[in-house]
Amino acid sequence: MTSQPDTATVAELKELLADPACRIDLHDFVSDETLRTIDALRSADCEGYDECLRAYEHASADLIGLLVTGAYFSNCADHDKAWAHAVRLLANRIPYTSSDGGPDINLQHHVTLLAIYAVAFGGAAADRIDPLARIIGTVRAEEDGRVGRVTYLVNCDRLKKPDEAPIQASLRLWMTLRSMTDEFIPRTTEDTLFDAMLDEIEYLLGVTHGRDTAEGTGPVGYGAIQVLATRVAPDRLVRRNLDLLIAHEAFQSADEFYICRERYNKAYAAEARV
Repeated sequence: MTSQPDTATVAELKELLADPACRIDLHDFVSDETLRTIDALRSADCEGYDECLRAYEHASADLIGLLVTGAYFSNCADHDKAWAHAVRLLANRIPYTSSDGGPDINLQHHVTLLAIYAVAFGGAAADRIDPLARIIGTVRAEEDGRVGRVTYLVNCDRLKKPDEAPIQASLRLWMTLRSMTDEFIPRTTEDTLFDAMLDEIEYLLGVTHGRDTAEGTGPVGYGAIQVLATRVAPDRLVRRNLDLLIAHEAFQSADEFYICRERYNKAYAAEARV
């Protein structure tokens, strides 16, 4: 994504976050920006998968930047609710892609997925994943008459052309969000810090999918493709925050987490050997 969030908009967000009396103003501010983004997505003038992918990323740049910043500075449940509400609005908006020659329906999920990962990166960079845990536990979406957790119905395995592997979607997230997180995640020679954080976020989300799919696993993501099969799975983030994730009903219990993790690790190791 070459577009960058508007600096004045980000500055206004930081002012609202700093003042506890502005809780309602913050919620309205984020909601208004989300609705503006939805309108921009509906009116995007594009044709075909690649062109629409770029158009949607451009139209949502301000909002995605706000969510990264907001989740980083978020320090209470009232803040966390604002980011979750933004994801809820995006996930449940009226579809704007056509079924007759328009962009692939999976593009419906792209901006929602970016929003989820923006919140995840901001929170992980601040070592506080409460915003992401709230999204996993409370935000629902509907698809084909089925209601489920947004992080399961909208995931990186879906964001791909029919002839592409899931890793392409994961790499797209990497390319799109890296510049958005520069303020909070320093760049290194090989950008290992950002890579490791992406691995941990994708791993966390993948393990939580075990509650929603009969196979007990979610998309393996970027990390497994990059490492040897003997490497330990990047489960630091989920292990350190297990109690929080259970409290937000990402898992029903520690026992359920261990079952989901065991299944996921098998898929992760198998993918790493490819």
